[in-house]
Amino acid sequence: MKKASGFYADSLEMLLDTMCNVLGGIVFITLTLAQLVRQSPASNPEFDQREAARLTNELAVITASNAVVQAQLDQLALELQKPRFQTNLMSLPNANRTAREPWTVIVRYGQLYPLNFIAPGTSGQTRNAASLAWRGKSVEPKAGEGAAPEQGVEAMVETFKRNARTNYYFAFAVYDDSFAEFNRAKETAVKLGYQYGWEPLPGRTKLQVDARGGERIPAQN
Repeated sequence: MKKASGFYADSLEMLLDTMCNVLGGIVFITLTLAQLVRQSPASNPEFDQREAARLTNELAVITASNAVVQAQLDQLALELQKPRFQTNLMSLPNANRTAREPWTVIVRYGQLYPLNFIAPGTSGQTRNAASLAWRGKSVEPKAGEGAAPEQGVEAMVETFKRNARTNYYFAFAVYDDSFAEFNRAKETAVKLGYQYGWEPLPGRTKLQVDARGGERIPAQN
């Protein structure tokens, strides 16, 4: 028979060496077990019963501990799945210079809250005390007392026209719970031919009113 050479000879030698090692290991384990069995003391039923009870108790403790850990992991997984904050993708257009005056409107609780009203039959403005709570220089919307986005903008535009005061643009102060309603309000304003500007406000921030009656939010469209 022709002797294998090169790669195949090396592979055969490695295979033979592995088989011999495995066989030797099996023989060694067999002899060791036989020796252990021969040297082990006679079985004690009472001792075996106590050991079985002890091992059962330890297993129960480990199982209970694993259950607690699993419950904690499940709770942590649920906490991680909860949304921590809501991201709203909105762009801030470049501010435009305009000759119009800002008409400040707070957007919170999904509703619109104009900072001021136009007194009927006059060109003067009065504070909106119906849906806003005034505390010194800060103002806070009253939940549920505002107007719906589309209807609120339309009503304000009608008031402008009725009092011949159409030189306004809407300046929206938008809280983080009402971005969707702000989008609806600004779209309505644009459809009616009005410019708008806006500024985001964190949830616990109160709008500060200056001597001009509100923040100067520039027009952005």
